[in-house]
Amino acid sequence: MRSCYKKMLDQLLDGDEASCIEDASIGSSAVTVFLKALNNFCGEVINVTSDHTTFEVRNLYEVVINKEVEKAKEDLKPVIIIDAGQQGGKESVMLALYVIEQLVACNDNSEMIEKVKWVVLPSTNPDGMEFARYLMPYWKKNLKPLDDGPRLGVDISRNFDKEWNSCPEVENKFSQIYPGAAAASENETIFIQNALKKYQKNAKIYLSIRRDGHSIAYPYGYSKTAPSNEAKLKRVASEIATRVNQKTNGIYLFVNTSIYELEGKQYCGHSVDYANDLGIPLCFEMRVFLENNNKIISKFHKMPRGFEASLRNGYFSGIRELYNVIVNQKKYPKMFD
Repeated sequence: MRSCYKKMLDQLLDGDEASCIEDASIGSSAVTVFLKALNNFCGEVINVTSDHTTFEVRNLYEVVINKEVEKAKEDLKPVIIIDAGQQGGKESVMLALYVIEQLVACNDNSEMIEKVKWVVLPSTNPDGMEFARYLMPYWKKNLKPLDDGPRLGVDISRNFDKEWNSCPEVENKFSQIYPGAAAASENETIFIQNALKKYQKNAKIYLSIRRDGHSIAYPYGYSKTAPSNEAKLKRVASEIATRVNQKTNGIYLFVNTSIYELEGKQYCGHSVDYANDLGIPLCFEMRVFLENNNKIISKFHKMPRGFEASLRNGYFSGIRELYNVIVNQKKYPKMFD
């Protein structure tokens, strides 16, 4: 364990509190406390900023994890960008915090932050997360009021400025897939787009972690057609799926396909398509924790002990493989040519 992280636990942890973020109750306050503590104690490898807020004035955090090397190499260091929580819910946010914890706390992962700069946006829809947490578990939108009446929220995951209006119009503003009145109309969308543009020069990989599923998917969402680097995307997605399936013992098959094929129809205004359009070479959506499926299947048979931990470890193994895509050029030749 990194000494700064141990010092943080020794000084801040009460006897009845969880020492690992994955064991904590995840909400906006927990996100804030965890990130501020890391920033205070482990500032040599992590920098946390919050220059954007939501409609309900919750912070949108940008977390940079990086062990600096000499400036010439630092200027060329590849970047992996991860966001989580666009569709509310706490599961994807917890996984993003777990990734941050593993990168900062574990000496075994030091090489991962020496050779790659990690930019993590761990909770990109905190208003929606809190609403889902306390009132409507399946709520996916943000909470900005819509013009008149009681209607609330835009589906952030459909609000990005890439083929936003290519899908049939959603007129029902109560719908959980309402994409907004215009592309990039929401604070949360602007926050993510700004981060992608900020790091696009050195960004090699973008991963958007989302709730309710067990899959890795690649562009496009808006079209059946494939991007020019489809073979590379399929290769990486297949390797990630293999890593996850190895860790989870095949209880569920972690699938890999295009976003369009996964949905069975168009998915417009998707952040993965937006990032791909910026020129970030490898862009993926990862669905995690099968929330709806778990609730159905658990009615028929008991889930194995430690099942969630197996999933979490499997997902982190898949994310570690993204790092290998960048640094292991023997296994992954000419990925970024």
